[in-house]
Amino acid sequence: MLEVSKASKMLPNEQLRRERERRGWSREYVAEQIGVADPKTIGRWERGVAFPSSHFLQRLCSLFGMLAQDLGLFPANTLQILPGQQLTQKNRSFFAPVSPLFDPAAAPPLAETGGLVGQGELLQQLKQSLCSARRTAVLALNGLPGVGKTALVRELIYDSDIQQQFGDGTLWAALGPGPDVADLLGRWACLLGIPAAEMAPLQKEEDRARAVRAAIGLRRMLLVIDDAWKDDEALAFKVGGPHCVYVLTTRLPLVALHFANCGAIAVPELGEAESLDLLARFVPDLVSSEPGAARALVQSVGGLPLALTLMGKYLQSQTYSGQPRRLQTALKRLCYTQERLQLAMQQAPLECLTNLSTHTLSLEGAIETSVLQLEPAAQHVLALLSAFPAKPHSFSEEAALAVSDAPVELLDALIDAGLLESAGPGRYTLHQTIADYASSRLHDSAAYERMVEYFIKYVEIHEKNFDALEREASNVLAALQVAFEREMPMLLVRGVIPFSAFLEARGLYELAETHLKRAEQDARSLDGLVSLTRVLYHQEGIAEREDSRAPRSSSVS
Repeated sequence: MLEVSKASKMLPNEQLRRERERRGWSREYVAEQIGVADPKTIGRWERGVAFPSSHFLQRLCSLFGMLAQDLGLFPANTLQILPGQQLTQKNRSFFAPVSPLFDPAAAPPLAETGGLVGQGELLQQLKQSLCSARRTAVLALNGLPGVGKTALVRELIYDSDIQQQFGDGTLWAALGPGPDVADLLGRWACLLGIPAAEMAPLQKEEDRARAVRAAIGLRRMLLVIDDAWKDDEALAFKVGGPHCVYVLTTRLPLVALHFANCGAIAVPELGEAESLDLLARFVPDLVSSEPGAARALVQSVGGLPLALTLMGKYLQSQTYSGQPRRLQTALKRLCYTQERLQLAMQQAPLECLTNLSTHTLSLEGAIETSVLQLEPAAQHVLALLSAFPAKPHSFSEEAALAVSDAPVELLDALIDAGLLESAGPGRYTLHQTIADYASSRLHDSAAYERMVEYFIKYVEIHEKNFDALEREASNVLAALQVAFEREMPMLLVRGVIPFSAFLEARGLYELAETHLKRAEQDARSLDGLVSLTRVLYHQEGIAEREDSRAPRSSSVS
């Protein structure tokens, strides 16, 4: 608190007293709200014999919701400066224009790819929401690990329109699993100019949050809460004033929903064209010279930006010498799931895309961070569900419970963790990268047996209902493939015979013929005369259909 010089003219602060009385507040109430120990101090400010420090000045403005000059707390009204004297920087900051505060924890936007790839439309949507909001805007981005949530926000905060809209700056809190919330709030307080001596006694998160809110006051700022894992940790950073906006990123849909309500936005994976564009930023010649291989790589990771970046950087390292042999070897390596999962790259300490404890980033590590937050039973169910074909295919809740032999609540746990996706009422899907990770942890062959048995029975029950078979066609084909690879001859024959009629009706003759040949071999090995007869009957029917579709040569007399 600054004492007014005796040489100064002491003028009562009628504006401060009038605003206090208009609200029906006592001096004791105001003192309690802003953290002043002695209520008499408020009276001294109103009489003009003392002046609040910048810290309490900001708290007063936040409490009243008014600017300093509107409360009469302006040097021209309450503090006469003698010739040769100056306001300290601490007290000048609330009267003079303040330079924008840009949190150094906010890493610069992506440079190596020439900016964000494939999310331009979503970026514009976020900009419009933040710049046109009449009230405090609250947005929360959620999505898979590696889908580009943090990269999107990094691009957003460096946008010139956003920086102009929030001219007082940006604060960034990188949370991750198990953050020290009080310490992060203390860092914000330091950036906002609150002396360490004033923050030291404030050990509770709530007290620190109040101090930060008072320091922000009426500033127009963008507050970013990155990589939140729990509701209470995210909400602890809702400390801005009426002119602040919030952008949160999280892997967990419920955290986004609870933080932002209708402002929760799911960040999608990239489409094929955008994925190829991102891959081409690292290996331009691959997309033009090996388009089939490039598309196969994109499909193998389901358009996930992190996976595409890791593969792109690896291929770049193998092609810079211009030797085709190295490219072909690298492409063969990327055909294997485990090789893709374990690709890694080093991150600059100050430019990390994630809040992992290491600066080495891999797809496996990014996914594992989410999986390790689950209970062991949920982790086991995730592994079992990898028996199903991955996205864009889906599977029913009934099938999931049959294969996992687990309660439905564990499916809910996987949904809430952002690892299992809803694909409509009673249906689910696993992203390709999540399925690959889960499959690498699946050591229970019984899961595949239950999956095959479930879908063989499904085909037998719905043999004449082609609509029902269409709905589960990808799962039935996967089950037949598993039965063939894992040598389940009886189940293979049981499934192929009724399903071949569906394949024939849909004109998938080549596919039907492949499965019928396998079933014929198994039926012969099992000495199943009835089954063999039925298999041969379907083979003959398909052969006749193919003959009827073959072009006839014209006879010349």
